[in-house]
Amino acid sequence: MIITDSGLLERETQLVPSDDGACIFNDDIILEILSWVPGKSLLRFRRVCKSWCTLISDPNFVRKQLCQAVRHNTNWRLLMFTSWRHLKSIDYESLLSLLAKNKHENISRIVVPRCRKHKLPIMQPERRFVQIMGSSNGLICLYINCENVFLWNPCTGNSNEIPKPAPAEVFLPTFYGFGYDSATDDYKVICQCLTEHGTYEVFLYTLKMGSWRILEGLNDRELRRRGLLFNGALHWIDYQHGEDGRIRAKSVIGRVGAKSVITSFDLAKEKFQELVPLPNVLEDQSMGYDVGDYKCSNLLCLLTNFSLWNTEIWVMMEYGVEESWTKLILLEDQNLSHTVYVSQDDKIFIQSTQGGLKLYDIKENRYRSALKPKESLSLDLAMYVETLISPATGK
Repeated sequence: MIITDSGLLERETQLVPSDDGACIFNDDIILEILSWVPGKSLLRFRRVCKSWCTLISDPNFVRKQLCQAVRHNTNWRLLMFTSWRHLKSIDYESLLSLLAKNKHENISRIVVPRCRKHKLPIMQPERRFVQIMGSSNGLICLYINCENVFLWNPCTGNSNEIPKPAPAEVFLPTFYGFGYDSATDDYKVICQCLTEHGTYEVFLYTLKMGSWRILEGLNDRELRRRGLLFNGALHWIDYQHGEDGRIRAKSVIGRVGAKSVITSFDLAKEKFQELVPLPNVLEDQSMGYDVGDYKCSNLLCLLTNFSLWNTEIWVMMEYGVEESWTKLILLEDQNLSHTVYVSQDDKIFIQSTQGGLKLYDIKENRYRSALKPKESLSLDLAMYVETLISPATGK
């Protein structure tokens, strides 16, 4: 017998002949085939027979399917909140194929195949404010209308509402993040928000414990917005204090100076640490920032110079080593704010400061508009993989 990554026991696979001479797949072959199937299809396949329903519902199979999707980089979808009402997702491969076939069309003008509308895990008034706090293993962490926090699986539609970390009337975290801790096999949410006492505290929620607790160790760091999950840690740009004691350039999209660094939060050790300074930039320049991951194997940094109207993308070739920063590309005449995804074939989805989504092909050295929201509304975007992971148990 062989123990797979998921802990399932497997025998050597073989075809079993039936009485009439036909060959029948044994359970091990069926298990292997089904583990390659996207989560949405697996939900339908549970209706085939009782044995398939039992197999697909088994937590060990759910983990195996997740491992297959992550290892082979399949079943990815782009989740986007496009307006006060709509939460949609697009199959990543279908989006790339559509862009290739319609090279000169804005994708918002044509029908996108495999585009799926999702119901929010809460029924509230029509005007909804949704913020994506993070994505990990097919689970999305959302906060809605500044009141409710959810772990949600967009594939299954299942959700798990978790309590707000502080009893304040409005939940408006200054920074936040969500990710999977492989050391403890647990999912964790971190955020900084205002307490009922009028002070800011950092809170950590663990799914296994089902509760929040206050974290120490942030000190005078000034973090903003969603943290990037990479290498078992969440990453943010750290706003530094200038010599005059003021925080460098508070603004909607953020600015950085020569002393700015990347700060990480190790999900296993539950500790903050200063990782590395950003690539060298001019201290007096007005710079926008973003951190992302390059092909799921390297950390990258996006720097937008608002004065020169261009964007540089740097890649950290060796994690945690400042000297390994390498400039990947320079995009002229572009103000870009957020790196959404970098594919293995060197295609980069980048969000613009105007809210739309652009695709840059490194090999062809060209970029184009991919998605443009109507009515000048911003897109809130996240990539996720289709899995059957439960937001209630993490299994």
